[in-house]
Amino acid sequence: MHQQEEVKTSQESTRNANVQKDLIQNDHVKKKNWRTTIKIDFVHYLTLGIIGTLTWGLLWCSFGNEWRWDGQWFRLIVVALVAWGSGLLFQELTTLPPLLAALLTGIFARQFGILDMRLYPEIDLFLRKIYPVIILGKGSLAWDLNYMKNNWRQVAALGCLPWTIEVVVTAFCSHYLLGFPWLWGFLLGSIYASVSCAVVIPQVQQHGTKPDRTQNWPQLICTAGGTDTALSVGVYGLIFSFMFSNASDLYRYFKAGLTLFAGVALGVIWGNLAKFVPNSCDGYVTELRILFVLVGGLFANFFTSAVGWSGTAGVAVLVCNATAAKHWARKGWKLNQNPASTAYRVLWSACEPVLFAYTGTFFVIDSSMTDTMIMGLGILIICLTTRLLTTALVCWNLSIKEKLFICCTWIPKSIVEAVLCPLAIDTLLINNSGTQYEMKYADDLMRLIVQAILITTPIGFLLTNHLGPFLLKSEERENI
Repeated sequence: MHQQEEVKTSQESTRNANVQKDLIQNDHVKKKNWRTTIKIDFVHYLTLGIIGTLTWGLLWCSFGNEWRWDGQWFRLIVVALVAWGSGLLFQELTTLPPLLAALLTGIFARQFGILDMRLYPEIDLFLRKIYPVIILGKGSLAWDLNYMKNNWRQVAALGCLPWTIEVVVTAFCSHYLLGFPWLWGFLLGSIYASVSCAVVIPQVQQHGTKPDRTQNWPQLICTAGGTDTALSVGVYGLIFSFMFSNASDLYRYFKAGLTLFAGVALGVIWGNLAKFVPNSCDGYVTELRILFVLVGGLFANFFTSAVGWSGTAGVAVLVCNATAAKHWARKGWKLNQNPASTAYRVLWSACEPVLFAYTGTFFVIDSSMTDTMIMGLGILIICLTTRLLTTALVCWNLSIKEKLFICCTWIPKSIVEAVLCPLAIDTLLINNSGTQYEMKYADDLMRLIVQAILITTPIGFLLTNHLGPFLLKSEERENI
């Protein structure tokens, strides 16, 4: 009976997929006419404008004049909208990721006194508990656990070794060149070493697999990059809670040893539960599946932060969504091509400009930062060189051109960095307990990471986009 239900669900999903494919094909045909394209785009943005205006009106009616056009809360909306619009325009003109324009929007907003998120630390901290659930959940829905099982050595080596080396090098450089305490150095390193494969995945997907089927580039980059991300989120949360927790030393050491394992265990339990809940014959199975993993991830992140186990939920979200996607695939949903993936992509498209714009407002431009930025550039060159050399070494079974391609994709730093870097500042402001030196370390950490985002993201994107076809297609012709 259970098998019949799964077959029925699979058939329904296949029919829905075919209908969606036909709609996409028909839409593609229509878009060949430039007038139709302009009309569709106009209606699309008009719809978004109406929804945005109604949302603002709802907030104004509910919370009063602070949400008026001249109220203090209205600035939050304006900066987010400008970041979104400038990102679209920037991408259209340069093909570079829109997050760069959003980050610059936030920097300029702070510089001209329009918005300073340091005045809203509670709101910023609340949002930064939502961002990781969406971006980590979005990425892990594309993981192929069978691929990870069959290629675990390469995935683990590529995801762990460059990350570990870069964390250590960053901690040493920040300690001896900038005077960071060791804990602050490793806190910086745990963020700094995260690779943002989401920036280059669209380009990687164009290359697919090798003709001899020996390598699946999107899965290698996605799963190894996810492992890298899980380490960053987990270890950062571990160090962060250790630094800012008032618990006893024994408890903090105990928690440090169990954080990652607890995250994996929670993710496995919740992901396997998604196999049974909701029932595949439920009329609202699609909506309930999305809510099951999304609300579960949000609760886990808020709850673990409240009890001082930061970092556990990030790992749990990665494992949970990957496990759930595996079970859903057996019932007809394709990996990364299903309603859950679409929902997460829509949510992230709304969160991305907000995240980078608000992060940019923490970046203070003044004369005292010159030495830090110059030293930071040297640290970036050292750390990036070390990371890429390690990356090339661990790709033992790839050709030289393929190693260069992997190195190109391993350059960008952006998403995890933007999510995590202001948390120390927010925490010190909310608790009002930090010393002058601690706030200086938090500010310097922020500046170093923003600098790394602005430099590495366009370089990694352009190299992957332009060198990728040459590096891989040359190899493909040799294997044909």
